[in-house]
Parts: sequence; structure tokens; C-alpha cells
Amino acid sequence: MVTPVQAERAAAFAALHRSGAFMLPNAWDIPSAALIAKAGFPAIATTSSGVAFARGLVDGEKISKRDMLAVAGEIARRSPVPVTADLEAGYGSEPEAVAAAVRDAITAGIVGCNIEDGDPQTRQLFPFDLAVARIKAGVEAARASGLPDFVLNARTDPYLRGFGDAAACFTEAVRRANAYAEAGAPSLFVPGPADADTIGALVREIRGPVNILSRPDLMPFRELAALGVRRVSLGGGLAGATYGFAARTLAKLKADGDFSYAAEGMSHMEMMALIQGFDG
Repeated sequence: MVTPVQAERAAAFAALHRSGAFMLPNAWDIPSAALIAKAGFPAIATTSSGVAFARGLVDGEKISKRDMLAVAGEIARRSPVPVTADLEAGYGSEPEAVAAAVRDAITAGIVGCNIEDGDPQTRQLFPFDLAVARIKAGVEAARASGLPDFVLNARTDPYLRGFGDAAACFTEAVRRANAYAEAGAPSLFVPGPADADTIGALVREIRGPVNILSRPDLMPFRELAALGVRRVSLGGGLAGATYGFAARTLAKLKADGDFSYAAEGMSHMEMMALIQGFDG
């Protein structure tokens, strides 16, 4: 059952997509979510890769829907801000699988989700008509569940799935994103591009709010906002940066035995306060 708090947070999250631009960091556990909230971001997303990696699994639906939603649901339960979940490709190829994933997300207290159009089994894009039907089923499931403001972020992956050259990827991304918008998706996610010309063209051609994925060579947020991008997701980048810091620290520690690394981290008491304070 949708609670008044969940409905209010869904409306607030949906409103972020209607004007301006916002950055959406992705958490993979309670401490990372608490850090995002403490930093003052208006919403928290989860990262499927980060959640999987933290449990010793590789990305690509190797973690079950139940386990993924257990993490996202616990974050949503404790978070003071809206939480949206990365639900990969919906844990099944058929539209009903996506509808079920959305219903389960809403039951877990989540107010949005990502749904990819790449098949984790074949590593190819789902056929166009099936991909559109999957998004439509998810949107309709949210409405039928009593949460019409649920933000289904329809992700299209021509750039990541090797659909063709740059021109072919652009054409297919626009085609699919516009079809998903027509099916009711309130946010359209095109991961891959990093250059201003491509991103600007995507914003002009896609009839809905465009979500871009951060990467090391991406322009600053203010420039993306100026191009008309509405949402910038960090994806697994924050988790990767965290593990990267640990890897570099361990290598340096092994090489020179210098314990000064600890000064860059959070103390035990700071971590205790962080976790205790994360309870919305």
C-alpha cells in the first residue's frame, strides 16, 4: 500500500525532472546512501553494479530481484529523501516481468526505477516493439498501484551494446527514447555519450527529460545543465572510486607501511554518527 510519505516523495522526485537539472549519486549500501543524503542531494539512486559487487557478484542481473530490492528498500525505509532503484532489465524479458519489478519496488517504498532495454542474456537490445511494451507495462503497473508519480527511467543502450557506428547509435537512441516517452516514461536515459555535440543533439531530438551517465571525460555539470540535460547519474562511478581509493591505499601501505592514509578517511565516531543519523 502506498503511504502518504511515499506519495509525497514520489511527487517531489518527479518534479525534479520537470525543470532545471539535478545530479543523482548512486548508493550501494546504507553508509554510501547516508553520505549522499548528508551531502544535501535531493534524491538517492542505487547502482546495480555497486550492489552486486558488494555481494561478490558481477553486474548483469547476477543478483536476484529480491536481493536488489532488499538493499534499495532498506535505503528507502531509512532515507530522508526520495530513493530510486536500478532494476537492471527488469529481471525477465516479458512486459509482465517489468510490471512485477515496478510493483515490487513500490511495495518496498521506492519511488522510481531504471529499466534497461538491453537483454542481459543475449547482450543485444530487445526487439523494438517488445522494448516499448516493457516500458508501457511498467508505467501502467505504477499507475495501477496508486503511485502515478513513480519515475520509470527508461534506459536505452545502443551506445553500450555496439548497435553500430555513432550515427546509427544516435538514431536508434532517439527512436527508442521517444517511443518510451510516448509509452509514458517520464525520464529517458541514454548512457554512453560524453561530447557536447551529441548530448546537445539528444536533448533537442528526444521529447522528454534526458538523463546522462557521468564518466571521467564528461563535461562539468553546469555545462550539461546549459545543454538542457535534466538528470545526471553517477551510476557505479562512486562505488568504483571508493574501491579505487582502497586499492591505491593498500598498494601504498604494502610498499611503504605509511599509515597516514587514515587521516583522509572518516573516524570510527564519525561513521557511528553517520549511520545513526540516517533515519528519515
